[in-house]
Amino acid sequence: MSTRIGLAGEFIVCSAILALEGEWKVVHTPQDKIDILAFNDEGIFLRVQVKTSTLKTDKAHHRPHYHFQNGSGCKNKSLPCVKDMDIVAHCFLDDRRVAFYATEQVRQYSQRRPVHYASAPGFEQDTWDKALQIVQERMK
Repeated sequence: MSTRIGLAGEFIVCSAILALEGEWKVVHTPQDKIDILAFNDEGIFLRVQVKTSTLKTDKAHHRPHYHFQNGSGCKNKSLPCVKDMDIVAHCFLDDRRVAFYATEQVRQYSQRRPVHYASAPGFEQDTWDKALQIVQERMK
């Protein structure tokens, strides 16, 4: 994936977070394992890693899907870790939609999602609320 595609995904995620309930603010901080810092007036700070995918067609079945690579590292891939980040955001670039997951929800190196996976009304808010709840439980 090109750097431009990843960067576009990061800005879509920033926009999605700003649109969420709770007066969230963001700072784009592209660095290793953290792309965005999200925070609110209640003192909650979240480290967000963005994974972006464009629509792909499986040559064998011709079904369009998104394929997210959750691992990081050049030679030895590792799954996202709670000591490095709090939220993993999957950006569905062609649909301009985002799914949010608490880091501990991401247990696979790659995930395929059907084309309409993120299209339900309220999907972004619902996935954010669930991820936030898990992160807050962890931080207690």
